[in-house]
Amino acid sequence: MYWWVNHKQTHSEEIGGGYIWSPKKNTNGAKNNSYDNMAKTSVGDTVFSFAYAEIKAIGEVVESCCSAPKPDEFGNKGDYWNDEGWLVKVKWTMLEKPFRAKDHIVAIAPLLPGKYSPIQINGNGNQSCYLASISTALALVLFDLSGIGIETKAVIGIDEDIEKRELAELKLLEQDTTIDQAEKEQLVKSRRGQGKYRRNLELIESCCRVTGLSDKRFLVASHSKPWCDSTKFEKLDGNNGFLLSPHIDRLFDRGWISFKDDGELLIAEHPVIDVLKSWGVSFPINIGLLNDKQKTYLNYHRDFVFKSISFNC
Repeated sequence: MYWWVNHKQTHSEEIGGGYIWSPKKNTNGAKNNSYDNMAKTSVGDTVFSFAYAEIKAIGEVVESCCSAPKPDEFGNKGDYWNDEGWLVKVKWTMLEKPFRAKDHIVAIAPLLPGKYSPIQINGNGNQSCYLASISTALALVLFDLSGIGIETKAVIGIDEDIEKRELAELKLLEQDTTIDQAEKEQLVKSRRGQGKYRRNLELIESCCRVTGLSDKRFLVASHSKPWCDSTKFEKLDGNNGFLLSPHIDRLFDRGWISFKDDGELLIAEHPVIDVLKSWGVSFPINIGLLNDKQKTYLNYHRDFVFKSISFNC
């Protein structure tokens, strides 16, 4: 699971100590959803640290929640909190470039929880919220904005087989003496949907065909035929992919969805419909007309990436 912690008051102590802590109840004795969430965390969960209007660190839960008194290092902070609380040990990774939620609220706001949201739609924190559960879709957006390394990407499910094949392809590119360094750089950038590939794609696609989002700052340049399986030409061909919202890109990239030649969205399993609906995406949906070259790449996606070609809802 993925969590968002608002801890402006105790940020330095919790990051420095490798944990998060909350009382078990409000001062009036009432239960609090944020505090109850502490006991719902599990080893391996991801926690995004929010303090002073910024996501400053990303952590991994390393020990199960346990009862613990208020940490001594809090000092006078939270004098009104009950001393009896919950402690969750977290291995934190500080971001080299913390980012303000307000600066990316166009991408973040649609994915915030409808209830018990950690921040308001204007990007300000909800003072009544300490620890909030967030969706995989929002976690992916926050992760992409963080710009941290591949070891942390593993926390949210990078496909190890694909990663190995991509690394092998990168090694082959490095050893290829038939292409110059400038072309190599563009081929490498295309792996992450950047550089020449993205420019070529943007000549064809102008928005996410599934969500309708048109602000390209928040769209991912995805490949229909995976980068590691594509020829040098295909890696840079703008017909080989779509501009997609990050959460839709994850479904497409991992083969949970695909598209027919007539634009109809395909799903690999019925539960994917519920995932789409939770993101406000109606199903069935048609993404519109595709050119012949896009159809050729999609044929490969349906045959070799899509997890099911026989499911019929």
